[in-house]
Amino acid sequence: MRIGMVLKGRIPPPDIRVEKEAGTLAAEGHEVHLLLERGEGEALEAMNGPIHMYRGIEMGKWREKYHRYTFNFTYRDRLWEKAIIDFVRSRKIEVLHIHDLPLVGIAVRVGRMEGIPVVADLHENYPGGLQVWYTNQLKKKTIYGFRRWARYEREILREVDAIIAVIEESKERIKDLGIPGEKIHVVPNTAHVERINIPLDPTITKKYSGSFMISYIGGFAPHRGLDTVIRAVPFMKDRIKDLRVVLVGDRNKPYMDHLKRLSASLGCGDTVEMPGWQPFNKIWSYIDASSVCLVPHARNPHTDTTIPHKIFQYMMLKKPVIVSDCPPLKRVIEDSGGGLVFTWDRPEEFAESVRRLYEDEEFRKETGERGCEAFLDRYNWDSTSDELKELYRGLAERKK
Repeated sequence: MRIGMVLKGRIPPPDIRVEKEAGTLAAEGHEVHLLLERGEGEALEAMNGPIHMYRGIEMGKWREKYHRYTFNFTYRDRLWEKAIIDFVRSRKIEVLHIHDLPLVGIAVRVGRMEGIPVVADLHENYPGGLQVWYTNQLKKKTIYGFRRWARYEREILREVDAIIAVIEESKERIKDLGIPGEKIHVVPNTAHVERINIPLDPTITKKYSGSFMISYIGGFAPHRGLDTVIRAVPFMKDRIKDLRVVLVGDRNKPYMDHLKRLSASLGCGDTVEMPGWQPFNKIWSYIDASSVCLVPHARNPHTDTTIPHKIFQYMMLKKPVIVSDCPPLKRVIEDSGGGLVFTWDRPEEFAESVRRLYEDEEFRKETGERGCEAFLDRYNWDSTSDELKELYRGLAERKK
């Protein structure tokens, strides 16, 4: 089949989930085209592995601002709708695969017009995410209003041909919206068994070689639970003399500034390090240098139904993982034996988990080994992408 994926965003930077799915479908014999946004100086068309990328949308600063304030009320955008219609017709697309919720409504209209099925690939609980990604209360009550976005999600998902969810808990949430379970396909956010061949950066590995380094890698926002990590440092640093807490990420300056102020107020400035957003080719080096890796998400309707890609990368590299008690995180760690779980808003409990792994080196090693074994057995992309393949085999059969 000629699959037309649509991404409201750009590549680069990498979009690991999009690229994994496209690679798998291409290996199954499908032809994958991707419509996405075009940045300044980027080629209109390019190949990304097996993906035919078409950067057919140019937003610009003012167009993006206009889109944000109109689309969030109407769920319509003439520029995107025209681009998707042209994309489908010019490339003879046979199925539209839409990444994330916002553009699903436009895709449904185009799909009906062109007589092709639409797959909604929900990377996360989008209405719930809007309530935790932003701190501006006025925006959360207006352009990002939860009730309005939840109604849009509930109504538009009834119109698509298939839905992809990232974890079982997400499928249950979508079923609770009144969507039949057989319409929902779980394709977890796991990692490939083969590690991307990026050499380690010796300056990073050397810098932390004498430390007991606990690290978080990812976006910065209140729902990530990083404030709990910092509030736990006073419970740890006297018993872990060589402790280094390294929080790698950014892209939310107000929250990062809050974390820095919190760290200073607790006297943790010599222990907590925030190197900012790092290029993708540096990430493996930070993981490799870590003694323990973290997914300390605060619990809310968004984090209770999603799971980050990083947890599986940590497990692949045999790093014990400390996670909060968000149901998907807790389930994976308890099933794998690859780490410890703490109650999300209790820094002293988090500190006790770190101390346990620090003081018992054998337990730390065994925990990392168990996580890696579970990753190789059932928490890797080769094992968890079967439902994606089956979904498209079914769509191909329907087309005959």
